[in-house]
Amino acid sequence: MKRFIPSFFLLLVLLPLSCQKEIPVESINISPATATLFVGESREITVSWFPEEATNLDELQIYSTNEKIVRYQDGKVTGVGGGEAAISATCGNVLGQCRIKVYKDKFLKNGMTFGIDYATGYQYFCSEETIQELEIILVHSEPYGNLQKFDVWVQVDQLGKELDFTKPIEGWSYVGVYVNNNEDGYLVFSSSEGEPSIRLADWGDPGSVTLTRGILKVEHLQFMDYRIHADFELSNGYRFSTDWEDSASLKAS
Repeated sequence: MKRFIPSFFLLLVLLPLSCQKEIPVESINISPATATLFVGESREITVSWFPEEATNLDELQIYSTNEKIVRYQDGKVTGVGGGEAAISATCGNVLGQCRIKVYKDKFLKNGMTFGIDYATGYQYFCSEETIQELEIILVHSEPYGNLQKFDVWVQVDQLGKELDFTKPIEGWSYVGVYVNNNEDGYLVFSSSEGEPSIRLADWGDPGSVTLTRGILKVEHLQFMDYRIHADFELSNGYRFSTDWEDSASLKAS
């Protein structure tokens, strides 16, 4: 014999079940979507999701894709090493990201700070057996796509020595900064002959520009690894500095 269950009883049974309906996260947003930091610098980011009343937030995870470059903790990101990484937020199969570029070194020009993107080095040989001169080039990008090149040229016997370009030095050396294929910037030459020579990168007249600070030290670590410390400042406020360590590639002259 079939039992009859009143419809109002079914409603009472099903109503509590409808109140427990899962509401999954549909999208995740991280603000800002991109960020730029220097090593040691921190800033806050905001993670939000839709719908706000989502019930699966226990699955939400926020993490750095590379903690050697950038770290995340309690809503704050911190630059650790030079390079690019992302802060990712996941909830179920939903992903949101903030792309972060971290500059290891800084470049100061006209009161503005720019970061060095990447570095390349070249060793120049006067013979196949003996390295006589070393040129190391740092290339970095300013806003609006302008490429800057920080160029260091030293004699091999100057490696490991701190050179002061405001004074005569043994041999010769130069440090230069170029913009967009030498259309702007400065070259600073120094030698045992006397005062440093400052030239515009397009070989124009330097005018009354003088060198107020010019420290350079290039250390050979091992194999093709080098460390560079440079701090140059001109009387017109143009300053360029770096602390950089990386491997150089070989190129015959």
